[in-house]
Amino acid sequence: MGRPKKITPVVEKAPARLAGALDVLPDQHLGFDFLLDKFTELAHTFGYSRIETPNLEDSRLYKQWEALGTGDLIRIADDKGTGRMALRPTALFGMARAYLEHLYQEREKVSKWFYVSLFTYSSHGQVKHGHEFGVQIFGDTAPIADAQVINLFNKLFTDVGMPEMSLEINNIGCLECLPGYQEVLRGYFRDKKYDLCENCVELIEENPLRILACANISCSTAAAEAPAQVDYLDENCRRQFIGVLEGLDELGMPYNLNPKVIGSPWSRRTVFQIRTRVGEQEYTLGTGGHSDDLVQSLGGLPSAALGFTARAEDILEVFNAANIKFSSKNKVDVYLVPLGDLAAKKTLKLFSQLWANNIMASEFIGPGSIKTQLKLAEANKVSIALIIGQKEAREGTVILRDVRSGMQELFTSERIIEEVKKRLEE
Repeated sequence: MGRPKKITPVVEKAPARLAGALDVLPDQHLGFDFLLDKFTELAHTFGYSRIETPNLEDSRLYKQWEALGTGDLIRIADDKGTGRMALRPTALFGMARAYLEHLYQEREKVSKWFYVSLFTYSSHGQVKHGHEFGVQIFGDTAPIADAQVINLFNKLFTDVGMPEMSLEINNIGCLECLPGYQEVLRGYFRDKKYDLCENCVELIEENPLRILACANISCSTAAAEAPAQVDYLDENCRRQFIGVLEGLDELGMPYNLNPKVIGSPWSRRTVFQIRTRVGEQEYTLGTGGHSDDLVQSLGGLPSAALGFTARAEDILEVFNAANIKFSSKNKVDVYLVPLGDLAAKKTLKLFSQLWANNIMASEFIGPGSIKTQLKLAEANKVSIALIIGQKEAREGTVILRDVRSGMQELFTSERIIEEVKKRLEE
């Protein structure tokens, strides 16, 4: 009887990630985790409660998001093939749905939530994917709430080491005063249409406010002398804006009045951005403002809504550009060095005993010489290495090595925990 034929696996090259999709790699997660841990800590300090909404929602929830040209939903067909499910492109609409569905309008006057969520949509043939985080307030608030939201995120970005930050702020009015200003802008830009890019010419009738935010140099030049938005605010919007600026003055926080900041297509009243500069490159760290018509547009009673949102990947890009580095917050006290299969089995129990005594331990999983493993211990700035060879494994002993000096001593397995504790306290 011949030897059984060896089965050869079918080898097929794995497809690359989708264009625009992102991998957050282990070394990037040091900054990622530091950022989100700091955000969570501050959100709790400022009185926000965490909310999570589904990554999949009824696609009709995002009808307004899609109609405003923000991007294309990625739809998922259900068992009937209707395509009524969609991946979440932003957290705001899901939170507004949850606010209504769980009757928060009846339960409390003001709801203060924070979130960390995935977003996924398509734009110009590329997948846009990443992690969005922010805060959202539903219910009537005083202008000081805007200042306090800005204060939270200014503190967050300062604490994580962002350089040269600036606060850009504007007020685009509400449904009462915005249409009148839009009409004034139409008249102004009709006379400037030959100075505008092709896209902005189309926006003259559709939404001239967006021309103000165009980065094209000729469009910026044409918009430089456009009528000022603040001159067309109604009394309520004007008072609200003054209140926000007075709150920022009280905090001693500098700001720039910037007509190019217009927020999202659903934004109303005060809108703001926090930016940073690294060399010649400017980055937007996050955007905030009001979406006061959203709850009513989804069938609820009129309700104010104020929020700030940021994307973790944008901030990781700044960390990289500014060469901001992070180290693991889990300090390892002891490095285990098993030599051989029997020794590796013995380290399982020793590992558990160390952790049970609040001694942080790590080990190299896989084959490796003692020299290689001790170099890893040194690279991780660990002061103590516990070495178990085949002889030690059979005799129930452990070699304790001072990584810095190279001095070694032999201890019984029963005594090693006590000795490690004593060395770490020295």
